[in-house]
Amino acid sequence: MIGIRRLTRIAAVVLVACFGMVALAAAPAGGGGGLTTSAPPATSTPPLATAAAGFTIPAAPPGPRWLIGMVTQPLTTTAGAVSPQTRLGGHTWLLIIRHHARYGMALVPTAGVPRLARVDLAKLQLRWTRVRVDVDLSRLRLSVLRGHRTLGEFPIAAGMPATPTPTGLFSVTDRIAFDQAGTYGSFALGLSAHQAHLQAGWKGGDQVAIHGTESPSSIGSYASLGCVRVSETALRILRRAVPLGAPVTVHT
Repeated sequence: MIGIRRLTRIAAVVLVACFGMVALAAAPAGGGGGLTTSAPPATSTPPLATAAAGFTIPAAPPGPRWLIGMVTQPLTTTAGAVSPQTRLGGHTWLLIIRHHARYGMALVPTAGVPRLARVDLAKLQLRWTRVRVDVDLSRLRLSVLRGHRTLGEFPIAAGMPATPTPTGLFSVTDRIAFDQAGTYGSFALGLSAHQAHLQAGWKGGDQVAIHGTESPSSIGSYASLGCVRVSETALRILRRAVPLGAPVTVHT
């Protein structure tokens, strides 16, 4: 499992190849990922402070934690414009890598590789999260952690050699609940990662997600188009514990 210091170093360089999936409805059964607006995304825990109403940063909890902020108005950054809504219609939350006074460096989702950009924290609604997700591609394991405590560790299916799961530091951009478990299970976390190695003819979008599967036998192998497949047991933990904006580290 990657350590906190290594996570910080990854955040400093953070420009790694990404993969993503943004249109799930067109994906074939057993596809590698892709999210749709067929079900409204769940919202994260209400923010602890509204920075624009008299700027303050909420008191930080003890132990490992990450500052996240909800975009409440269109932002112009060096990484491009940031909308208050994601492509799937949910609230946009940014992972703040570092901050000083009212300004910070945020991991901004883009159409390709997430980029670090300076943001005015007074324009965000801020809160802390102690939860992060660690995806170990070499072990084919996913861990959900709160501070130093492991909430759960689960086997996964990851990208095939021709369509590898991208590595790096990402954030949770979308939480999607499905009315009925199907190709993608009952729930999915959309990530700020995008697949650069799409198969010819693929119409399911390029946003990477952590989602369920209707092919549980694929778990424990490199079988997807880049998304991370997990069991329904894992989905229950992810759905309950992981908020929008939370860090997700994918590594070998």
